Amino acid sequence: MDKNLLGKKIKHLRSIHNLTQEMLAEFIDIDIRQVARIEAGGSYPSLTSFVKLCNVLKITPNDLLEYSNSQNTATSQLKSDINDILSLAKEEQLVLIKKLILAVL
Repeated sequence: MDKNLLGKKIKHLRSIHNLTQEMLAEFIDIDIRQVARIEAGGSYPSLTSFVKLCNVLKITPNDLLEYSNSQNTATSQLKSDINDILSLAKEEQLVLIKKLILAVL
């Protein structure tokens, strides 16, 4: 697992959820400097922090691990971004999004 890719993914998800580093640090009960180190690719979160991160960011641990193990291509980045955005949608929005996607394809 690449620390830099993991950190970028966490930072991206944090921004999607409109969280500051300070807010995220408070939610997962770690120091704000540790959040900054993780996002910068300087360190990994502890297992406890990793699980709390997933809960706060509304993703599964596999979502973070898959991203950091995938090839860093434009296509995989786009799919990941779309997945992150979809995780925030309500059910009625997802129905509409599905119809839009099917209409485009």
